[in-house]
Amino acid sequence: MVIQGAGDQIAGFILLECAPVQAECVALFSASSSENRLKYLEGFREAAFLASNCGRFALEYVLWENPAALAAARATPIFWEHIRIVEHHTTVRHVSFSSSYMTLGAKRITFARGERFSMAVYRPDAPKAWPQSLDDLRASVDLKHHHSFVQMAEDHTSIVLLSGDGSESSAANVAPSILGTPDFRDDFIVVESISTPRGGEKPHAAYALTLPSAHT
Repeated sequence: MVIQGAGDQIAGFILLECAPVQAECVALFSASSSENRLKYLEGFREAAFLASNCGRFALEYVLWENPAALAAARATPIFWEHIRIVEHHTTVRHVSFSSSYMTLGAKRITFARGERFSMAVYRPDAPKAWPQSLDDLRASVDLKHHHSFVQMAEDHTSIVLLSGDGSESSAANVAPSILGTPDFRDDFIVVESISTPRGGEKPHAAYALTLPSAHT
């Protein structure tokens, strides 16, 4: 999965809190479900599934062609198959879908298996001081040397910053000068990424998920 420049599609972030050691399992299940079912829905473009180093958080990043495609997908039972299973085993910490996103520094960012990212979610403490657009953010914070991706929620209530620079040198260390203290921050590794189907591929049947016990 590769993203580059500013977005003209709609990007979604779903952050899930899991029981201990289950993050990779949840990420793998979501990736498998997307590979076998979700990617065949009209308008699906790409998705990446990450697990936190601590094993407590799974992160899904999904690209759809446009809001209409996402709305149409949400109206199908296939869209909800894996979501109902995953949400039964996890707690949703953050969800944001938006067409306001861009890469910072790097012209393109690759979500290859094993790639490491630092992720931070910001929410405004003082709305008047909050950037009103990503251009405002880029002008306020020097992120040009960072290998990062930023998304602003459509209603401007949150910003997600995903940095591939590593936790010590990530853009998340620079952003607080304008965004404040992050509401959430952790380090993640890409478990799997999914793209649109190749010619002739057909979806597989639905299946269930059984998670290992946290004590095993």
